Amino acid sequence: MTSAARDTSGTLTDKNGRPGPKRTVPVSERIGFTIGDLASNLTWSTVGSYLLYFYTDVALISAAAAGTLLLLARIFDAVIDPLVGVLLDRTNTRFGRAKPYLLFGSPVLAILTLFTFWTPGTHGTFDLVWAYLTFILVGIAYSAVNVPYGALMAMVTRDSKTRMALASFRNVGATGGLLIVSIATTPLVRLLGGGDQQRGWFLTVALYSALGMVFFWIVVKLTKERIPVEQATRARGSLLADLKALVRNRHWVAVFLASLTQFARLGVVTGGAIYVAAHVFDSPDTVGLILLAFSVSGLLSSFVAPVITRIFGQRQGLILSLVVYVVLTLVLALLVHNLLAFVGVFFVASLFGGIGFVALPALVSDSVEYQDFKTGRRNEGLLYSGYSFSTKVGAAVGGAALAWGLSGIGYSAESESSAVSGGIAALFICLPVVLAALQIAALSFYRLEKDLPGITKALEARNSGSTVGE
Repeated sequence: MTSAARDTSGTLTDKNGRPGPKRTVPVSERIGFTIGDLASNLTWSTVGSYLLYFYTDVALISAAAAGTLLLLARIFDAVIDPLVGVLLDRTNTRFGRAKPYLLFGSPVLAILTLFTFWTPGTHGTFDLVWAYLTFILVGIAYSAVNVPYGALMAMVTRDSKTRMALASFRNVGATGGLLIVSIATTPLVRLLGGGDQQRGWFLTVALYSALGMVFFWIVVKLTKERIPVEQATRARGSLLADLKALVRNRHWVAVFLASLTQFARLGVVTGGAIYVAAHVFDSPDTVGLILLAFSVSGLLSSFVAPVITRIFGQRQGLILSLVVYVVLTLVLALLVHNLLAFVGVFFVASLFGGIGFVALPALVSDSVEYQDFKTGRRNEGLLYSGYSFSTKVGAAVGGAALAWGLSGIGYSAESESSAVSGGIAALFICLPVVLAALQIAALSFYRLEKDLPGITKALEARNSGSTVGE
């Protein structure tokens, strides 16, 4: 190879293999990652924040049945996500490795998201069957798009600091998506539905789905896969060997468990907000204020997370943030009769509790380097598929725990009692605290940070022969 090339860290090199400019990811590409997470969350934040409510209050499915549905459908992803990851590790097309999934999968995701928020209206068994079918299919479509999109960050650069910066840009987009969903959804449902909730939900989700599809196409245009295909395709081989390497990657396992509990908290908070608004504060419209506080806190986390992880380190920074989150969340129990005070403390707690949404995707990419160093297998697709699985199953576990909790306190669409409102407040506060404690335990096993610079240098030295002209 005699033309300009790129080394395995994603840095430009000239025809003699000399390193070019240090900056490897231009601003336009970073914005592309912001747009990608915006697209992803227009779909998944809508599902996470409103699908349980849609099931219980529009489709009139019982809370217990809806909770079981949310969990069982996501267990199916135990097969789908790794299959997508394995397929991605073996993909090499003229469009790239990850990009074809975004290009061709996003229209399918848009259509299935739309029909997930539609119900036949029989008020019987067929409504529940339809809910199972559409929720399973939209989960498959989301895997087919989001696993490759998430793995794309590990294909762009090897540099851990650059990936942390990209993760911050991603979180800005994710927060933007949640912000739009939080503020605009219920007004749009009323406006577009004209009093018909089912029509309002269908048209609102149609708008979100169409925007998400277009945004994913923009990601395809703006991003660039830099890790050489020759290196990436080295991971092809025995699936059993890939899976063994995965479970022996203790740093990835720690991140997987931390992500599982992080997104279970997300499932409880976003799914529970509308119940807290309607039954604790007696005003369904205050859900916009609660989710607005959560969204803005997530946006600020994008800027705070790099500072905290730089000062305290990745693991210690995450653990300290979670400790603050637990303390502040427990304080909420004293504020259930004061909406503004409740939202204010909830905002600060969510700021610290949201650090993981920024840092964990970057830690997944770091675990890819460890896997490559130890086994010679990068397996970006497989490792990120495991992370994607943890986010979906985590959110489903959180949503299911919330739904079963609602059933346990006797909730129904018509229920109005102090016992129900007190039970909803307890679920909204206690479930996230327990999950945060489990997340701290998982993060205590992550120990990669100090060794990563040496691992990266060793990989660059090992792979340099593939990027310099012969």
